[in-house]
Amino acid sequence: MSQPENILIFRLGSLGDTLIALPCFNLIRRAYPDRKIFLLTNEPISAKAAAAMTILHDGGLCDQAIAYPANTRDFKKLFALRKEIQSHQFEVVIHLFTNRGWSRSWRDCLFFRACGIKRVIGAPQLFPPRDSRSSKPMLEQQSAGLVRKLRPIGSIDISDLAVWDLHLRPEEKQSATNLLKTGEISSPFIAASIGTKALAKDWGDENWKKVFEHISAASPELGLVLIGSADEYERSDNMRRIWHGPSANLCGKSEPRVSAAVLEKAGLFVGHDSGPMHLAAAVGIPLVAVFSWHNPPGEWYPGCVEWEHIITFYPPLPDGIWQPGLRLQRSPTEGILLIKPEPVAEACLRLMRAAP
Repeated sequence: MSQPENILIFRLGSLGDTLIALPCFNLIRRAYPDRKIFLLTNEPISAKAAAAMTILHDGGLCDQAIAYPANTRDFKKLFALRKEIQSHQFEVVIHLFTNRGWSRSWRDCLFFRACGIKRVIGAPQLFPPRDSRSSKPMLEQQSAGLVRKLRPIGSIDISDLAVWDLHLRPEEKQSATNLLKTGEISSPFIAASIGTKALAKDWGDENWKKVFEHISAASPELGLVLIGSADEYERSDNMRRIWHGPSANLCGKSEPRVSAAVLEKAGLFVGHDSGPMHLAAAVGIPLVAVFSWHNPPGEWYPGCVEWEHIITFYPPLPDGIWQPGLRLQRSPTEGILLIKPEPVAEACLRLMRAAP
């Protein structure tokens, strides 16, 4: 008997881009349980950005990655990529984007057809859509839009926490337990991530200091665990010193999946719009997130907007609408600095009090 043909998923980005598409990866694995699934993706764009396969491979959602040479016009690289794709005899390619642009998406699809793949799921519509982002007070979440593109292979409800499953392994959960034990952290504790790779998303140390002071004064017995990349260690340690209860700085000390296992044990997560924020949403804990004007309101919100255990803060918009050039016309942090720390701290305390 012939071997079942392989499946190719085309999805670029890093940790947050991967996690917001987690329901899709779970749906694809459910639709193709016996197929080998490949991910065509780029290398991380910065040292802070984790590769997609660090999340997907150990969860059984993808088996192998193929490197995509982003933004290249080198025909030798493109020819080599075409040759590699052809060698795997893919039955179908899933174009997993909602915001790649009409012309680029059609170029992608033509390239895959040139590689011999006959079926493309998620191909763009025939004519270019009108960009109406600036006229909407809140955009559809990326996760919802991505799931809708997969209707040819099935449907899922993103409000169901089960479709966000990372499939954490017992050894990853044990590593998380060991890290917390080393830091002398026990329940209850909150987790936080104050780093970001984008200046426009940085709320500033003074705001975070006020949030931590407020929460710690209200609950002095509460623990604090800070997660993030290694270059955020010193900054996070400065925040940790103002905390009254037990605290641990795990920045740079764990891989994303182990960080997710740490978050799973936390009573709450608070942080910027970031990869750790999406990790916290995936494990289903109460979450408070601080957003900037970097992206339109709603598009990159974590988890499902219907979940009552997630509170997002988005700065007021000039004239009440988001414009694509907004983040370029003003100083990078102008939007996010309109958010005050007191409501953020109160939201954290409110969610913790409401937790069972």
